[in-house]
Amino acid sequence: METVNFNVPSLSCSACTGKITEDLKTLKGIKNVDTDLKSQMVKIDYNPDEIKPQDIKSQIYQMGFEVF
Repeated sequence: METVNFNVPSLSCSACTGKITEDLKTLKGIKNVDTDLKSQMVKIDYNPDEIKPQDIKSQIYQMGFEVF
């Protein structure tokens, strides 16, 4: 298990955090997603044998959020 953190500056409401959390949890290899609205950070625990950080980042971007 590994952890990656992304800055999502367009994270602006609880609906946004819920959308990111629920959508990412459907991906194979994602074990846990924590979103922090105040810091605009998303922390993801994942299995590196099943998914790569770049794929997670791309998924967040495809949901319509800026992600760094």
